[in-house]
Amino acid sequence: MRRAEALRESEARARVAALLREEDASLEIIYAFEKNGYLVMSQTRDEWNATQLKEWDGWVREYRRRVAMEGRLIDLCFTLGHERGHPELSKQRRLAASEFGIAVLSAHEREISSFAVEQIFLEAWLDAVVRRPPGSEWDPTDHLRFDHLDIAPIRNLLDQVHERLLKDSRKVSLPAVIEKRIGQIQSARATADTWFGRTPTPAKEGDSQRLFVVEEVHHAISHCEQSDVPQDVIESMLLRSWVRMLVFNEQRDERFFHILDQHWSEVHAAFQLHMMGHSGLFLQ
Repeated sequence: MRRAEALRESEARARVAALLREEDASLEIIYAFEKNGYLVMSQTRDEWNATQLKEWDGWVREYRRRVAMEGRLIDLCFTLGHERGHPELSKQRRLAASEFGIAVLSAHEREISSFAVEQIFLEAWLDAVVRRPPGSEWDPTDHLRFDHLDIAPIRNLLDQVHERLLKDSRKVSLPAVIEKRIGQIQSARATADTWFGRTPTPAKEGDSQRLFVVEEVHHAISHCEQSDVPQDVIESMLLRSWVRMLVFNEQRDERFFHILDQHWSEVHAAFQLHMMGHSGLFLQ
């Protein structure tokens, strides 16, 4: 009896939360409602007692703290370190990495799943590699446009390059500043219910949410192009962004990414070689 009642309450709460999302209610309000089951609005605060208001305000503060922490984590994850000997190239890469990090922050603020962001970065990178005829139109909501590509070997290439780097012990020594960053990221990732790697909620994953992320990523690409960042650098940083999200969503060890990132030119070259047979295909 109690189990059935709890199930009914859970379903009712989910329906109300879905309605709140449809009405574009504040995410902190939705979060607090999902946690305690009642809804406190600014104009109805006098309808609740002091204990209820204290509990509600506590969940709102928790949401704000979590969002702020995850925002700092995204900045930390997408920041590109200085590359000695290549000041201009380093500047271009840092700009692109920063722009794509901003796109991820925008998706995070709207609670669009990190899995959706990962998929869009993959598709954006493939769009950059598999060139279209100049001026041709394409539909970013067409999820079948890369069905002719076998993604598994592309995905497996990451592990192959990583294993090659590990075999050369001289290449896996990470600087102290990177080890410190790894510790900060791992500590943040250990927090319960973080945005990264959380199972997507169907109600939040419609075409409009995906299209929002697509537009943010392509806005970042346009800004890079306006800043004269070369296409191959944009393509490289799109690949890096996909790998970054993949590591989170697959709950990989953080060192996996940073070893690849430290030798990104070698990683990118391996992917360029692998994709040579696909580059320049005319998609219908």
